[in-house]
Amino acid sequence: MLKIFISAGEHSGDLLGAYLIRALKNELGTQNHIDFQGVGGPLMEREGFKNLFNFSLLSVMGIKDILINLFSIFKILRQAYKYNIAWEPDLIITIDAPEFNLRLASLIKKKWKNAKIVHYVLPSVWAWRQGRVKILKKNFDLILSILPFENEFLQKFHIRCDFVGHPISTNVLPKTRDVVSFKRSLNIKDSTKIVTLLPGSRISEVRRMLPIFLNTAYLLSEKFSDIIFICPTPSIVSKIFKEIAKESIVNVKQIDAKTMSSAEFERDKMSLYACSDLALVTSGTVVLELAKSSVPMIVGYRTGFLTQIIYRLFVNVSSANLVNLITKSNNIPEFLFHRCNSKNLYSEAKMILVKKRYAQAQLISSKQAIRELGYGSKDPSIRAAKSIKNYFKLH
Repeated sequence: MLKIFISAGEHSGDLLGAYLIRALKNELGTQNHIDFQGVGGPLMEREGFKNLFNFSLLSVMGIKDILINLFSIFKILRQAYKYNIAWEPDLIITIDAPEFNLRLASLIKKKWKNAKIVHYVLPSVWAWRQGRVKILKKNFDLILSILPFENEFLQKFHIRCDFVGHPISTNVLPKTRDVVSFKRSLNIKDSTKIVTLLPGSRISEVRRMLPIFLNTAYLLSEKFSDIIFICPTPSIVSKIFKEIAKESIVNVKQIDAKTMSSAEFERDKMSLYACSDLALVTSGTVVLELAKSSVPMIVGYRTGFLTQIIYRLFVNVSSANLVNLITKSNNIPEFLFHRCNSKNLYSEAKMILVKKRYAQAQLISSKQAIRELGYGSKDPSIRAAKSIKNYFKLH
């Protein structure tokens, strides 16, 4: 029996973990019984993963949020470390959540030097905190990257890295009938402008960004008589969305993951993207989802005062969204920190909604980014599973 410990944080890590578990089972064959255990979420559990810890605490963001949850996070960290030492898995895979997973790998390697550890989704060492490269080199045997420029970056430090592609590059776009059915279910006319609000997948992000997006939506509703605002909310932020949205003047329809299966939620979310005229989005991976669906977007990002100061001092990239970074352009409009306010977002949104050709440059960049992320190649989870199998000679 092959024992694999996986540590994943937040919704995106849960999704990557679920795909990887499925691919590893297929790649290693049915003759092998694989025992998957560790830190994960509901999607991984559906693939036969035994979840030992509550991973929701690992999704906090910002200095203040981390400090508030510090005791609970370190408790999970100590428990996960001790469990690995006692269980002695054949392989340890950490997925994203670098603040947690890099510490976990360091603890394990210090006690168990022969542990085989893979990290999936490189932390943004190319953007800031480059000192973490030493941690990666010391504690990980293999890095699986999902962005095309990361392999070249790590080669300079002689770290083994395989670019396996980004899962979003293989997203299947919805069928026309699904989009039509979605619009009918919400009584949306063809002439209605649809604006998608995506304030984030973390509670801290939603608290900061949703009020700004709601104020922008109100300004847009004053300008356009036939407009609708829709927000797809993952389960973890469903409650906080309702609390904030009920205080808003403007009505926002919610696609609530808590009220439907994960497949239904993803179907409705992708159908929403397919018919959206614009998305207001918090900087993150969702930018690539919108790029795949060719949705014009405006990216915003705000954080706490202390975190903002740290970012300004140490972040050394020109843009906060991946489409601009991959294409080396500034075609996706973005408003960061104090510039992220409803006045600026409204001004840009009005231009996009009134002049369709205004967004053409960003749609071209979106297509280029998706190609570079691996569109047309094998599924990234399959490439990741093959890389793991070949590197560690698993059978």
